[in-house]
Amino acid sequence: MSAMPSPDAAPIFRPGFLARARQLFDRRETIRYLVTSNLKAGHRDKVLGHLWSMLDPLLFMAVYYVVFGLIFGQAAQRRTEFMLYLFVGVLAWRFLDATVSQSALCIRGNRGLIHEINFPKAIFPIAVCLARLYDFAWGLLVYVGVLLVAGHSLSPMVVWLPLLLLLQLTFVTGIAFGVAYLGAFYADTPNVATVAMRLWFYSTPIFYFLEGPNAPIPERFRPLMLLNPVAAQVENYRRVLISGGMPDFSLLAYSACAAALALIVGFALFGRGEGTFAKYV
Repeated sequence: MSAMPSPDAAPIFRPGFLARARQLFDRRETIRYLVTSNLKAGHRDKVLGHLWSMLDPLLFMAVYYVVFGLIFGQAAQRRTEFMLYLFVGVLAWRFLDATVSQSALCIRGNRGLIHEINFPKAIFPIAVCLARLYDFAWGLLVYVGVLLVAGHSLSPMVVWLPLLLLLQLTFVTGIAFGVAYLGAFYADTPNVATVAMRLWFYSTPIFYFLEGPNAPIPERFRPLMLLNPVAAQVENYRRVLISGGMPDFSLLAYSACAAALALIVGFALFGRGEGTFAKYV
């Protein structure tokens, strides 16, 4: 395990929040290149290539449907509804989970570049987020196909989807900055992150209903469950994509606050250690 920077170390100049944001904007072509490289590396030597971006969520949904829907009875008499409910939750969760697991390694995995070139290191977690957003977008296209096959149609309320995606992207990017920061100093961050994400997964209503006759969580605990930012995000995805209704504006406001807080704290934390990464990776 690597040590954190000593408080007695010589001070390192750190540009302000807006200056760092401008630096990242100026590096947008580099970020685009890293995103493309990430996607190519993820599908290199695979027979089906980028088709896995569509197959992965389908296969995960199928496994969870059998285990939790059929074996544990969550589907019961609402099999189609549970399939769609599960699919939306799996898509949103995998975006966060895959981003966190890769962000934990993105600084150490690029130690050669970090040692040799002076540039804003925040491009690495950002590139991870955008690559996984690409996979999420393909998953949403697959979901639309499943929705149509199931005899449903998209509601006009789907116009809210870009805002929901933006809020989740902002939240996930903030988390990615924090995890990447820890991963630079602690080599066992990926192991800890795996355990933490597993606990977070089971505390999020991905594979179980939050309300209704099959809900395993008592009704009085529902507001507490929705304090989980991912639960709030997933709930609004389901309202728009499955129920065809408006998003819950209280959950929307909460998601916006959680996203802003995650991004500000994560970006500030990452910037705090960015100048010392080369010493510790």
